[in-house]
Amino acid sequence: MERERLARLKRKTPDDSYSPRAKHTKSLGIQSITVKKEEPAEPSSSSGPSKNTKGPFMTLRDLQERVTNYVPRATQYRDGTVKKTFIQGVARGHDDITIEEVLQKDTLQTAVLSAYQWDFLWVLGKIKTGECDLVLVLHAKEDEVVDHYRRNLCNLPRTRLCFPDMSGNVNIMHSKLQLLFHLTHLRVVVPTANLTPYDWGESIGTGRSEGVMENSVFIIDFPELPKTSAQESVNPSHTSFSRNLLHFCKAKGMPSDIIQKVDRVYDFTQSQRLGFVFSIGGSHHGDDALKSGICGLASAVRDLGLKTRKRVEVDYVTSSLGSLNKEFLLRIYRALHGDEGKKSVQNIPKKYSAHQVKAPEDESTDSETDEDESDDKVWRDIRSSMRIYFPSRRTVAASKGGIENGGTICFRRQWFNGSKFPQSLLHDCQSVRQGMLMHNKIIFVRFSQPRGGSIGWAYVGSHNLSESAWGKLVWDRSLKDFKMSNRNWECGVIVSVALPDEQQEHSRGSRAEASTPDMDVFADTVPVPMSVPSAVLSSADNPPWYFGELRGDP
Repeated sequence: MERERLARLKRKTPDDSYSPRAKHTKSLGIQSITVKKEEPAEPSSSSGPSKNTKGPFMTLRDLQERVTNYVPRATQYRDGTVKKTFIQGVARGHDDITIEEVLQKDTLQTAVLSAYQWDFLWVLGKIKTGECDLVLVLHAKEDEVVDHYRRNLCNLPRTRLCFPDMSGNVNIMHSKLQLLFHLTHLRVVVPTANLTPYDWGESIGTGRSEGVMENSVFIIDFPELPKTSAQESVNPSHTSFSRNLLHFCKAKGMPSDIIQKVDRVYDFTQSQRLGFVFSIGGSHHGDDALKSGICGLASAVRDLGLKTRKRVEVDYVTSSLGSLNKEFLLRIYRALHGDEGKKSVQNIPKKYSAHQVKAPEDESTDSETDEDESDDKVWRDIRSSMRIYFPSRRTVAASKGGIENGGTICFRRQWFNGSKFPQSLLHDCQSVRQGMLMHNKIIFVRFSQPRGGSIGWAYVGSHNLSESAWGKLVWDRSLKDFKMSNRNWECGVIVSVALPDEQQEHSRGSRAEASTPDMDVFADTVPVPMSVPSAVLSSADNPPWYFGELRGDP
């Protein structure tokens, strides 16, 4: 079989919170790719025993045997789950998962894969190339990069390429969404990991037998609709989650057959208690402005009945940090309460402000209506109730991968030492799996009083803590409307944390005491990857990790 050599291409990363990657990162992730029929492989600890193929082609008997032996697993994660990524060399637990277990390659018919960084040889080794239709959603800012991909991936069988719009100020296609179509179900996967072996916990480098990086992944399986429902013009099972998912897929420019299948074929009923959050690169106005980025986050919180005016406890795990300041964190903290931030937008002419700033229907309780929402009060809440987790230099150096594997954990010294950076909010991010670095992007939110039967919620996805990821809502004077500007493509999922049954009745009492639960409340919903409590970072005693050290920057 012909072996085609594909050139490497170095790429710049102009975003304010992402930059040069670890030494083992392959710029565009294009290496020498051999496209061939899958051959028998030796069993591995991560993927389990592999079945021998009976020849270079699948016969009718092979197909009949596969269908006969197939055990439907559509309900494996029908309610949705969040798992940690498997780490090679670390004992398996009930809350981790391998890339093989995510993909389920034996029954995978079509895979839509998205990532910012790729190792194509590795990815193709995880599926049955030639037996599965592929749609690869790629980051490509410049035309020459698009052309490079088209030339060098054109010989992959049954493969289509998708390039989301990167015009103007859009810098990064950072979303990691996967749509995995199987015989009986659609699996929607939202990881924090790129499509590289180290992000999925596999060992890298000569002589290394352990993984160095951990991530998290949200997974949900949607069964097919009954045939009668599938024939209707409108899918009766659509929820806010599925509608936002479809909107994002269309905006990305995914093939129409993929869009139609997601829209018409699957039962999304079980996603009613989930929120799909996205940032679409570019500028958006009117209603579209309020669907994307930080406004979309607030909208999803409201749709799930999780809006509150009470102070909430926030723990934000991020693998890259932007230049944080009071104004940005006020917007983030308010969005986590369900406030899209229209009232905070400046320079709106008075003749428009009364109509445009009208808030959505308020789900807050009577006892919350007198809450002080001034910037000063909210900022005091942030300083006492918000923690941002990012590793110290000491933590990176002591990790199993060492500082040479810290290139995808990005922060700049000048930002931390800036006069407006809230240093007291930054805490050392140390994994509960000793020696692991993290590429997670997770937000944990806890209430002092239940909201809609929930005691809190968590976000899992690709959004790091930066304005590039979440965007900024402003007033467009020329169009006389709100404008959302996003420099990144991102997506994630909100998972609510139900109040335990024994506390449901007590919480309905008018005199129920307000008490914020500890982080253990997430144990059965979203695995907490970091050790808590954690030390505050400081320039003198315990500085953050600055990725510039990899290239000798001071």
